[in-house]
Amino acid sequence: MAAPMVSGVIQTPESFPVKTKQVAVEINKIRTELICMQFKDRVFFIVTQYNKIGTLVKVTQNNIADETGARSSMYSTDLLMGIDEPLTHVVARNLITELSLHKPILLSVALKDSSAPTVKTIAKILPSLV
Repeated sequence: MAAPMVSGVIQTPESFPVKTKQVAVEINKIRTELICMQFKDRVFFIVTQYNKIGTLVKVTQNNIADETGARSSMYSTDLLMGIDEPLTHVVARNLITELSLHKPILLSVALKDSSAPTVKTIAKILPSLV
């Protein structure tokens, strides 16, 4: 797998109410667009290799306590639009692993290549957009 080629980060002016960052990378010879829009109540990510919005998934963080009282985070995914396949939920959970957000996440995914290395590469880039 070749290292992703970043073609530039585009940001919206600070006066615009929704903070937006966008980057295009090439992963395995496929152009991949990553967009992050930070709204007051949630963060919206678009991850596309088709230049279109794809399957829409809501990701929420749940704090769970075990028997000893230790807390850990788990993520639940709810399909809002698109075909409900197990792979969609797996990809969504893996894409947000590197993020440390306390807001709900809305995630749009349209990938030609949803292999584990591709998803891991995207997951490492997403935090730079927040």
